[in-house]
Amino acid sequence: MAGNDSPQLSMAESKDETCSTFLIHKEGHTMGNALRYVVSKHKDVEFCGYSIHHPSNEKVHLRIQTVIRGKERVDCRQVLADSLDVLMGICDHMKNTFAVATEKSMNEESTR
Repeated sequence: MAGNDSPQLSMAESKDETCSTFLIHKEGHTMGNALRYVVSKHKDVEFCGYSIHHPSNEKVHLRIQTVIRGKERVDCRQVLADSLDVLMGICDHMKNTFAVATEKSMNEESTR
C-alpha cells in the first residue's frame, strides 16, 4: 500500500460465500458505521457488524452474514458491492444538496 492513500479492500478467507469478513484499510468509524448501516438494510442480510481492533489501526473489519433460502445462497460479496453503490448514491445526494444550499445561501448574501 506504499504510496497509495486510497482505501484498500480485502476479504478474509472464508469457505462460505454467505458469511465473510471484509477488511477495509485506511478507514475508521465513519466509513465502518455508515457501511454497516447500509449493508444491514439490504433485504438479504441476516447480520452485519464492524469493529476496529485498535484505535491506532486504520482497518475496519466488516462482517456480513446473508440469508439462505432453501438452495439459494446469497453471496456476501454481491451484497457488499450493492451496498457500496447505495452508499455512493447517498454521498452524491448529500454533496449535491450541500452544493445547492451553499449556492442559494451565497445568492441570498449577495442580494443583501
